[in-house]
Amino acid sequence: MKLNRKQKTALNVIRGTRGRFFGLKTTQGETLNAQFRGETESYIQIFDRNNGNVRRFAKTSLDKVSFGK
Repeated sequence: MKLNRKQKTALNVIRGTRGRFFGLKTTQGETLNAQFRGETESYIQIFDRNNGNVRRFAKTSLDKVSFGK
């Protein structure tokens, strides 16, 4: 799996949220209020606060993360 610089940066921000909620935009155009739950080599697992369920996304589908410090 080859991640570009934008995806690597988004993934590092997600890992640094330490259980807090953040905004996540995917390459498919979906925007979520999410909480990081875990990851594998190719996927991340997040809790989708909008729908109230746990979802899995490919790391290559990450587009943008907004997280206020």
